Amino acid sequence: MINIGKLPVIIALSILATSCFYHVPMPPDEYERSISLEEGRKIAERKAKETRLDLPADQPTSMTISRDGAILTTLSRNRSLMVERFNPRIAATRAPELAAQFDPLLMATASMGRSKVPVNEAQDRILSRNMGIDGRIVQYFPSGADVFLAGGFTRDRTEEPDWNYTGSWSVGVNQALLRGASSDVNLISIVQARNSEKISSYELDGFLLELVLKVELAYWDLVLAKEKVKIREFSVKLAEEQLQLNNDFILVGKLSPDARVYAEAELASRQADLVDAQADVRAKTIDLIRLFDPKHEDQWSIVFDTADPPEVEIVQINPAVSARLTDLYRPELSQVRLDQVNKKLEVVRARNGLLPKLDAFASYGRLSSGDSSSDAARYLDDSDFDNYEVGLNFELSPANRAEKARHERAKLEEERARAAISNLAQLIEAEVRRAVIEAQRQAQRIPATGKVVESREEELRIEKSRFRVGLSTNLDVLRIERDFIQAQLDELTARVRYIQSLSALYYSEGTLLLRRGVDAGNQ
Repeated sequence: MINIGKLPVIIALSILATSCFYHVPMPPDEYERSISLEEGRKIAERKAKETRLDLPADQPTSMTISRDGAILTTLSRNRSLMVERFNPRIAATRAPELAAQFDPLLMATASMGRSKVPVNEAQDRILSRNMGIDGRIVQYFPSGADVFLAGGFTRDRTEEPDWNYTGSWSVGVNQALLRGASSDVNLISIVQARNSEKISSYELDGFLLELVLKVELAYWDLVLAKEKVKIREFSVKLAEEQLQLNNDFILVGKLSPDARVYAEAELASRQADLVDAQADVRAKTIDLIRLFDPKHEDQWSIVFDTADPPEVEIVQINPAVSARLTDLYRPELSQVRLDQVNKKLEVVRARNGLLPKLDAFASYGRLSSGDSSSDAARYLDDSDFDNYEVGLNFELSPANRAEKARHERAKLEEERARAAISNLAQLIEAEVRRAVIEAQRQAQRIPATGKVVESREEELRIEKSRFRVGLSTNLDVLRIERDFIQAQLDELTARVRYIQSLSALYYSEGTLLLRRGVDAGNQ
C-alpha cells in the first residue's frame, strides 16, 4: 500500500526521472508564468548586470525638498514646460514676417534676345536683336500707397547696321482711395499677429499655473503618504503590544489560547496596511520625480524627505473677492478677450472688402534715345522731354457675394467670441466659488477630526484599562484601536486636504503664481 503522505514526493521524483530522458520545452509565456517571484527577481538582476555592468548598487538616494524648492526645480527642469516655452517664441516671428510687406523692394532685370517676325508670303522677315537692364525700387506704405522709382537702359537693332540706345527713368505713386485706403485696415494682420503672440504667452501662463498646482498637490500627497506610514507603523506597534499582552494573559491563565488568534489576525491586517502605505509613498514619489525631473543618474531610486510639515493656518476667504481676482489674473480670460479683439478686427477687414476698388495713380519720368551709348543719357536731365501720366483705376463686382459672405461670417464669429467671454467668466466664477466651499469645508473638518482623535485616544485608554482587569474583551480593544487609527488618518487627511484646497482656490483665482513668487513673464 502506498503511503498517502509520501505521494507528493513520489510524484516529484517520477517527474524528475522522466525529465532526465526527455524534455519538452515550454513556450516562452508558459515558462515566464511557471517561475516564482524570487526566481524572476534573480533573472531580472542577472539581465541587468549583463546589460550594464556599471549599474550602481540598489541604494536609494535621499533628497530633502520643500514645497517651494519643488516648484523652483520644476520650473527649471520640467520637460513639458521646456516644450511649451517654444510656443510664444514661435508666435513672435509672425508679426515681423507680416510687417516685411512694408519693406522696400528692389527688382532688377537683365536680358538679351533675338526675334524674327514674318511679314509676307515670300517669307520676308524682320530680324531684331536687343539687350537691356531695368531696375525698380518699390515701397509700400500702410496708408494704401505704393511708390516706385524705376530706370533702364536698352540697346536694340532691327535689320540695320547701327544700334539704337535708349535710357529712361520714372517715378510714380499709386494710392488706394476706397478699398485698402487706411492704415487701420492694412495693419490688421500685424495687429492680429501681435495679439496672437500675447495669446500664446497667456497660454504659457496657464500652463505654468496648472503645472505649479500639480507640483503642490503632488508634494502634499507625498507628505500625506509619508505621514500615513508613520500612523500605520504606530498601528502595527499597538497591535504588537496587544498581542504581547494577550500572550502574557494566556501564560497566567487570564485568557484562553483562542484569544491569540484575533490579535495575530489584527496584526497581520495592520502590517498589510503598512505595506500599502509604503507602496503609496513610492508611487507618490514617482509622480513628483516626473514633474521636476531631478538630474540624477538613477532618479527613480530617489527617496524624498519632505521639509514642510502639514501644519495649517486657517485663512479667511471672501468668495466675492476671489471672484473679482479672476478677472485680473486668470490667463484664460485674457486669451479670449484678445481673441475677441482679433475677431473684431476681422470684421473691420471684411467691411473694407465690401468697398469697390478705386485707386489714383500718377507717374513722371524722362526718356533719352540715340545712335550711341551716350545718347541714352543725354536728355534724361532735359525738362523738354518730360513724360507724365495720371489717372484712376476702378474695379467693382456688382453682386460682391464672396465679400458679403465673408463679412457676415466675421460678424458672427465676433459675436460668438463675445459670448465665449461671458460664458468662460461664469464658468470660472463657478469654479472659484466651488473652491471656496471646499476650502471652507476642509477648514471646518480640521477641529472636528481633532476632537475625534482626542475622544478615541481617551476611549482606547479606558478600554485597555478595562481589558487588564477583565471587564473588556480582546475584540473590543482591537476595534477601538482601529477607530483611533482611523481618526488619526482622518485628522491628518483633513489638514493636508485643506492645504491643497487653498492651492486649488489660488489656482482658480489665477493668483497662485503671484502668491508663490513666480514671475511668469520671466519664465
